[in-house]
This record gives sequence, structure tokens and C-alpha cells, in this order.
Amino acid sequence: MKRLTLMAVLLSALVVVWAGLAVAEETKEAKEETKEEVKHDYVGVKKCKMCHKPQYSAWLETGHAKTDLLTDAEKKKTECISCHVTGTTAKDTLLLEGVQCEACHGPGSDYKSPKIKSKKKWKADRDAARKAAIEAGLIYPTEGDCKRCHKKEGNPNFKAFDFAKMKPLVHKVAVEEAKEKPPEKK
Repeated sequence: MKRLTLMAVLLSALVVVWAGLAVAEETKEAKEETKEEVKHDYVGVKKCKMCHKPQYSAWLETGHAKTDLLTDAEKKKTECISCHVTGTTAKDTLLLEGVQCEACHGPGSDYKSPKIKSKKKWKADRDAARKAAIEAGLIYPTEGDCKRCHKKEGNPNFKAFDFAKMKPLVHKVAVEEAKEKPPEKK
């Protein structure tokens, strides 16, 4: 009888340990599934233009600024709005129509902060300021980023896309500033 009781206790302990391990594993998996990346909110081009007036004016001259490119039917298609609508502001869920700054540079709620984007900080240590802005969500777009939208698949109005030719048209101000700026002496 003592042996049977001892085996029952050991078996019960084994079941408790096994169940505990299973619960621990499930909890770990649940935590990994719910791990959220830092989410930045969209602020809209009007916030960008407060500090970037020349860039804003140049953007207004591009096709990215046009909000009337889609028909009413296209405005209901995910494949169309995924490129022609930038996002929504979290505060008032205002839809940001057109290809605004944040469509390429990422939602700006955190990197637009004066703590990060002050001219003083950028002049003092450009590399550190750039790193802080990137950590706060700023994206420096690459050709691959542009080709997420400028691609033939799913685009009935596709026009051949040449990144080298198009980038200066979208970032005309930066190109003009670079031409005017004398080369740095070493």
C-alpha cells in the first residue's frame, strides 16, 4: 500500500511539473506573439511643412501631392490606397490622402520632436542626431522603398520607374542645395 501511495504521489508530482512546463511555454509563446514593435503615429504633411517649407513647396509640384488621381472605385481597393494614401493620424483618425512625406520617411510623431529634429542638435553632431531620428522612426528611403509602389504588378497605370532620374524630381530642394553648397575641405 505504501508503494502504491508513493507511486501515486510521484506520478502526481510529475503531472504537476509537466503541466507547469506546458503553461510556461504557452505563456512564453503568447508574450512573443503580442510583442509589439514601437508604433509611431502619422502627423501629416502640415506638421512637416512647419520646418521644411522649401521641401513642402517642391513636393506640391510633384505627382505625389495630387490627391485626385484615384477614381471613387479605386479608392475602395486596397491595392490602390496602399500606395496613394499615406495613413491616418492617430489623434483624430484623419485620412492622409496622397503620397505625403511620411509615406516614404515613416510616421513622424516621434522623430518630429524638437528633442530630435532641432537645428542646433543637427549642427552640433549630425551623425548622432541622424541616429536618434532613425531610432525614433525616421526612414531614409532607398530604391527598394520606392519600388514598393512603383512596380508593374497590380498597377494598371504603370510607367517605367528609374530611381536615379526620379529621386531628384521628388527631392528637388536637396539636389539644389547640394549643387549650391561648396565641397567640404579635408
